[in-house]
Amino acid sequence: MSDHAHGKGHVPDANVGQDVVDYSKVVGVGVGSLVIFAIAIWWAFMLYHSTKDATEAKTGKARPVETKTMPAEIGIVDQVPFTSDHRLPKWRAERQAHLDSYGWVDRNKGVVHIPIDQALQQVASGASPAGAPK
Repeated sequence: MSDHAHGKGHVPDANVGQDVVDYSKVVGVGVGSLVIFAIAIWWAFMLYHSTKDATEAKTGKARPVETKTMPAEIGIVDQVPFTSDHRLPKWRAERQAHLDSYGWVDRNKGVVHIPIDQALQQVASGASPAGAPK
């Protein structure tokens, strides 16, 4: 057998079995990507302002900026913060006003409602409306 067949006298390559990365190419691609991104941002900024200026020139006034920070409802889900939600006290006041007042239930049939306290006193005293079962 020769020495060459067993690898004797053969000089191995120094880079065999190692990953070699050309960092100059990696940095070049990164810098190039950042430059393209910066140009795209500048272009979008210029498009936005030219559209805004054209709109203002057409209408003669700047577009109003909406100051509402959060919609009251998104889809069907209420998003009202608890501290600013006054619907329940308003609803309770409306219901209490209805319970404490006189009014028509059905005008055609002659059915009315009376204040709840008066109705409770009448029921407690044994009174019943005309036509009610005994």
